[in-house]
Amino acid sequence: MWRIVVPTPWPIGPVNAYVIDDDPLTLVDTGPASPEAMAAIEAGLAERGRRVEDLERIVLSHQHTDHWGMAATLVARSGAEICALEGFDGYMARYPDSLLAEDRFADDLLARHGASVAASGAAVYRGDLDFAAAVATDRPLRDGHVLEFAGGALRVLHRPGHSPSDTVFLDETRRLMLGADHVMAKRSVAIMAPPLDGGAVVQRPRALADYRASLGATEALDVDLVLPGHGEPVRDPHGTIAKRLRGYERMTARVGEAVDARPRTAIEIARRVRGGAVTDASAFFLLCDALGHLDDLLDAGAVTEINEGGLTRFAAA
Repeated sequence: MWRIVVPTPWPIGPVNAYVIDDDPLTLVDTGPASPEAMAAIEAGLAERGRRVEDLERIVLSHQHTDHWGMAATLVARSGAEICALEGFDGYMARYPDSLLAEDRFADDLLARHGASVAASGAAVYRGDLDFAAAVATDRPLRDGHVLEFAGGALRVLHRPGHSPSDTVFLDETRRLMLGADHVMAKRSVAIMAPPLDGGAVVQRPRALADYRASLGATEALDVDLVLPGHGEPVRDPHGTIAKRLRGYERMTARVGEAVDARPRTAIEIARRVRGGAVTDASAFFLLCDALGHLDDLLDAGAVTEINEGGLTRFAAA
């Protein structure tokens, strides 16, 4: 198994793709559809005497374009089978409509919670449209499925939170996990999104609660090493997860301190917590974070939610 560092055009920086040199020859995640990303994949395979045309299986971790956007191009050259979580397979088949639905969801959420960027027509996801293409999934995966290789196996584990489709792949024999954006050395955001099946949003997604539960499930695994979607390997996954969960507790307390008797939108509360550092580019992701902690405070009875005039505000209970 080896890593290929693939460039992206976004502030997140490069993404990690992993090659499993076994039977079948497998690529885990692809990077975005761009000439630069393709050049990196070609060079990374060539270093081991392999070509794109040799790929037999492509396994995809989740719906964010930096991780799967080049899948259709690679399949066209190699004929590799695509493996992806059930639900995520439909997302990729409906592309770009699925991404545009996420964009509309983000705009609606921003407008309801007091972000002026939504009113000005700022797009969260539309700039990503050209970096992926629809692709069919040959093998839909479910939580607990096993991907077999001649020399081992990977267990499929659904870990929603960072996105609804987040999937990790566990080598139980080597106590190694391909962790995508679920466990990284850097902090990963719990991002709200509409349902994977394309259905209507019935209630506000609980992405942060899902993420905490997913991290807790991963913390209980016998894993020594996580190969993440960005950055360097995580060599103390249990300590990293414990630190992340403690950080969420501290942030919930900070958000609670920013809520008082005066009703405020989630964006106003995020600015109070972060000293005003909420830009147009970061507004949606910071809003997702703030709403996750506010939902925790609502559950605890510390905060009330007021909906009127198309806006949602929060105040101390």
